[in-house]
Amino acid sequence: MKRHMKKGAAVLTVLLFALVIAACGRDSAAGSASGEGGPIEVVFWHSFSGANGETLEAMIEEYNQTRGAEQNITVNLVFQGFEGTNNVILAYQTNDTSNAPDINVGLVSTIPNMLDLSWTVDVSEFLNNPSSSVTPATFPAAMQRMASVNGRMAAIPFANSIPLLFYNADALREAGFDRAPANFDELIEWTKALTQVDATGAVTRYGVNFPVMRYQMIVFTVNQNPNSFFFDNEGGRVAPVTRVTAGEDGTMAAFLTQLERLIATGGFKWVEDNPNQEFAQGLNAMVIRPSSHLGAVRGLVAGSFDFQTAFLPHVNAGDTGSAPLGGSCLSLFNRGDDARVRAAWDVVEFLLRPENSARFSMVSGFLPVNVEAMQLPEMVAFIEENPQFLVGVEQMLQGAPNSQEPFDIVFADVQRIITNTMLEFKNGNLTVEQVIERIVRDVNRELDDWHAANF
Repeated sequence: MKRHMKKGAAVLTVLLFALVIAACGRDSAAGSASGEGGPIEVVFWHSFSGANGETLEAMIEEYNQTRGAEQNITVNLVFQGFEGTNNVILAYQTNDTSNAPDINVGLVSTIPNMLDLSWTVDVSEFLNNPSSSVTPATFPAAMQRMASVNGRMAAIPFANSIPLLFYNADALREAGFDRAPANFDELIEWTKALTQVDATGAVTRYGVNFPVMRYQMIVFTVNQNPNSFFFDNEGGRVAPVTRVTAGEDGTMAAFLTQLERLIATGGFKWVEDNPNQEFAQGLNAMVIRPSSHLGAVRGLVAGSFDFQTAFLPHVNAGDTGSAPLGGSCLSLFNRGDDARVRAAWDVVEFLLRPENSARFSMVSGFLPVNVEAMQLPEMVAFIEENPQFLVGVEQMLQGAPNSQEPFDIVFADVQRIITNTMLEFKNGNLTVEQVIERIVRDVNRELDDWHAANF
C-alpha cells in the first residue's frame, strides 16, 4: 500500500512518578554506534528558538564534546522551524537522502506521515532492546499512548506539552475568587467578573483569551470523556481515521453551546495576537496556553503579579476526560547507513537522560518526558520555587491516557475547515447545529478523498 502525503504538592508528584518507574537508568549500549570506519555525523533537524533552542544547542554541544567525541560521533544541529517535517517529506519524495536528517523533531499529529516513509526507523526495536537505556517505561503512560500506533510506540516523546489555564491570581482575588475556574460554567462566571471596561464601554481587560481553531476544538471535545477521540478508530491510533465522531457523540455540541455563552459575556477575547505579552501586561486575566510557554510567560511577568496555572477547564462539571498532550516527538531515519542510525539512537539516549529531560523542562515548560527526572534534587527544588510548572505534570498523571490529540491524516484541511467555520460562528453567522453539520460534512469529504487516493 502506497500512501500519498498531504500537507508539600511537589513531593506527592515525585512519589507518583516513582510508582511508574519500571527500572533504574541503565548505561547506554551505544558502543555499537561507534564509526569503526571513520567519523559519523548525525544530522538533527529541530524547530526550537530562544531559550529552548539555546538549551538544546548546549546539550548537543555537551554530547559532541563528551559522549560523542568518545565514539567519533558529531551531531550537526540544524534549525528548520516548523517546516522540518514538510522538508523531510519533500526529500523523501525526491529520494534526496543527502538533504535529509537522521533525526527530526515533528509534531505529534504528523507521526502517521512519518510512518509512511520507508526510511523511517522502527524505534520500537530500539525501545525494546534490553541493552537500551530508553524503553517504553522511560515515559509516563500518557506519553506512551500519545506516541503509539496500533499499540506500539512509533516516535520518541521529547518536547511535549499540555494545555493549561494561566491566570493572574491577584486579579482573581480582587474579583472575589480564591481559585481558578474548573469548568465552563465557572469560566463564564469568572470571565464576567474579571472583564473591565472604560467609560466608553471599550474593554480594557478581557476575562479570558484563547482562539478556537483545530487544536482548541479537539482539546475541548477530547477533554469531556476518555472515549471521545473526535474521530473514529480511537483518533487514528488503531487505524487511519475515516470520519468525525464528535458530531454524533455530543461532545462538539456541548462545547459549542458553552462557547456561545462565553462569547456572549463580552469578556472573551477570541483573537490570539500576542497572548503571552498581553497576559503579562494585565490585558487578559486568564489565557489558555500550552505548558511549553511557561518559561516565556514567567520571564515576561517577572514577579509583577501572582502568576499561577490550573488544569484546563472541563466543558461540563461532570466530565471525566483529560487534556490531551501535544508538542513534538523525535523520528529517526535510515539514509542507507545502519551505523549512523545507531549513532542517532545514542544521541536520543543522551538527550533523554533524567538530568537532560529535567534541564529542558525547567527552561521551557515542556513536560519532563523521563519519569525519573522529577526525582532529581534540582527538579524538586525548582518545582518548590515554581509551582506553576507542577500543574501540567499533575494534570497528565491524574488524567486518562486515552485522551490524546488525534492523528488526523488531513491535518491542514481540518485546520482550515474548523478555523473558517468557527470565525463565522463567532460572528453570529452560524448556529451550533450549522457549525456541527459543516465541520462534519467538510472534514469527512476530505477524508473520503484521502482514502480514495490511498487505498
